[in-house]
Amino acid sequence: MPLEALYSLQKDQQKDLDSPERNILDGFNFQNGILVVVTKAYFQSNKNGMDKDKVSDDVLGFCSLVLSYAKTATKKLQRDQSPKLYQTFMPRTEFNTIYNMVKSKFKGDLFDLFNNLACYTTKMDRIKGNTVA
Repeated sequence: MPLEALYSLQKDQQKDLDSPERNILDGFNFQNGILVVVTKAYFQSNKNGMDKDKVSDDVLGFCSLVLSYAKTATKKLQRDQSPKLYQTFMPRTEFNTIYNMVKSKFKGDLFDLFNNLACYTTKMDRIKGNTVA
């Protein structure tokens, strides 16, 4: 699935269940999971020289996927459980291959960028109580 399509579904996932704008194929109630939808606002600090107005949906989809999985690490799992339990999006392609699709669009140190993105919250995150350390 193209990362742009993944990003579109991730944004739909955040909408209220009864929203007429919600994707009709998505009937899953995702209240116990962690979904981080990275928007252009996350890049307002221009970290690594990445201009928020030039960040594309495939990059946003990749960042959202990575941060959603990373923030799942805050959940206590049983021995037979996987972080995938708390995700609605589970790529069948390994992360290296997915990263190679957007690699050329990243600038600077990837760890520094994700460290910055992981600490960022939007006003909507705070309203919905979605701030996860």
